[in-house]
Amino acid sequence: MNLYLRYRNSPSDPWTAIPDITSVFPTQPSGSLPVAETRLQTAPETETPCGCPGDPATEDHYILKAEIAPMPQSATNDLLLFLLNFKQATYHEVKYSQYGSGDFLSAGLSLLNCKNEGGMSAIAFRLATPIADVI
Repeated sequence: MNLYLRYRNSPSDPWTAIPDITSVFPTQPSGSLPVAETRLQTAPETETPCGCPGDPATEDHYILKAEIAPMPQSATNDLLLFLLNFKQATYHEVKYSQYGSGDFLSAGLSLLNCKNEGGMSAIAFRLATPIADVI
């Protein structure tokens, strides 16, 4: 399945989409990421890096934990920069067919992780959308 992310800093700015990765994934649709694994859950908006549970009374967000298909380390710099900009942007949205209605939803990114091994990179991150926006 494909994961779409986009961001902008003001309502009048154009959306910035995921950089082109067709050199690594030739059949990948423009503006999307190839998802290797996902996990959906409810949880607080933020989570500590250790994964320690938060207060169950604040389980008010729908979480998408995504891992991108492994890619060569040399191709990850632009993608990591995009994800950092996405995290810092004023407006950031995610679209994934199994996340909410499958339409774009506002979502914050956290716990960005890039593991480099054997010339390949495995990128993972966590997206959080308020449950009220999903339903």
